[in-house]
Amino acid sequence: MEVAKVSMLNDLNTFSNNYSIRVKIVSISKKMMNNNKNEIYRLDMIFMDEMGTMIQASCLHKMLGKFKEFLQLDECLLITKPSLATNKSSAKYTKRNDKISLYFYTSVEKCFDWSGPKYRFNFVNLKDVVKYKFEVNTVIDWIGYVDVCFNLEDTSKKDGSRGKRLNLRLEDIEGQKCPVTLWDGFTIDMFAYMNDKKRENMLLSFVILVWSTFTKRGVVNGFELSILFIDTDIEEISSFRKRYVEKISALSSSNDHVGSIVISSVEDEFLNNPDFMLLGFLGTISTTKKVLVVGTITSICTDKLWYYNGCNHCKSGVEERFVTKENPDGLSDVYHEKSLVCTNDKCEGVDIYSIPWFKIPIRVQDSSGTVSLTLFDFEAYKILQKNAPELVSIQDQVVNSGEIPNPYPEIFDTLVGKRYAFIISVKDYNIEHQVENYGISMATNDDEILSALCAKFNLNQV
Repeated sequence: MEVAKVSMLNDLNTFSNNYSIRVKIVSISKKMMNNNKNEIYRLDMIFMDEMGTMIQASCLHKMLGKFKEFLQLDECLLITKPSLATNKSSAKYTKRNDKISLYFYTSVEKCFDWSGPKYRFNFVNLKDVVKYKFEVNTVIDWIGYVDVCFNLEDTSKKDGSRGKRLNLRLEDIEGQKCPVTLWDGFTIDMFAYMNDKKRENMLLSFVILVWSTFTKRGVVNGFELSILFIDTDIEEISSFRKRYVEKISALSSSNDHVGSIVISSVEDEFLNNPDFMLLGFLGTISTTKKVLVVGTITSICTDKLWYYNGCNHCKSGVEERFVTKENPDGLSDVYHEKSLVCTNDKCEGVDIYSIPWFKIPIRVQDSSGTVSLTLFDFEAYKILQKNAPELVSIQDQVVNSGEIPNPYPEIFDTLVGKRYAFIISVKDYNIEHQVENYGISMATNDDEILSALCAKFNLNQV
């Protein structure tokens, strides 16, 4: 009988199953039976060989009794006579269109002489993520500093079950910021870490999310095989942390904000805010402040554009200017070129380009009057679950087809008629020029929060 030789994953083909592979399980996930959520239908895994090459793998429930004791995360295995099967997964976690399948003639034993890497990452540039340079469902790895951790949110799934969602804002070495959404189990781990009382308030937090998915709504963790590393001592995080700390230490403005921000709960922000005011009395405010208001959205304003093109780093406006640059051909010292520049003098971004950001003008009414409010990017995304570039792209398609687009996307009409609580900013400009147009800092239409506010401020009696 021919002895199966050990092969590298890149050398596998369908000509024969008579080979062995030495691999490490770097990710594992359980797929449960549709009619019995307590019974495993399939184990999905990612194998990595000693060259760092990876391939998806699976073991169906009929074979679990034979292999289950070996199939553990980080276990190193010698697998003989596996089979290559078609990979029908919608999200391809590796570059191959096939996967390893453990079947009847496969044998598995533990391997104790592993000489390969512990992890292997292929980090993407956050700028490419923000500029939508990836196809939908592309699987990516990223590393970043947690600039902001927002509050944990409850969600409803398509099957009627409840879940959790957590929004983060990451920043890379170049200062590029990118929104990321974590779901379910990852949200619990991340939120618990960020809110741990033992964690210093100004601690810089760094994360790696492996095999996350690029979607139309941004970057999210995959529901199956993604891995989240939070401030661990692996080499990649240690190196990134060192370079990031060196960067902020060298900046003169580094003391303006050092440390990951954790946003308090939405409920606390609204119910513990004593500065409540009726809309009709906002004009009486004489000092800049944030106030709480409650009202019903009556319309979307059509005399103002619902988005603006802003800086990819700080969201401020951008404009074209002539800038002086060194001449690379050496024929002259400098040359002048038109370039896109951020209008924010404090913006430290490089490689500036414009991105559509939400700036939705709405009219809001309560028992004392009606005012104009502006719904900005993050709060708009939380409500609509759509981003501005996606909706601009849809309108561009309408224009390119020769049709006349609506003044604003149809999804905005879902806001009209709904009652919201808003925390709004009253600024010097509002006070000095008596302008009743206020920016929204936070928004919620949670029934429990609205009921509590109505009871607290006797709104039903106004």
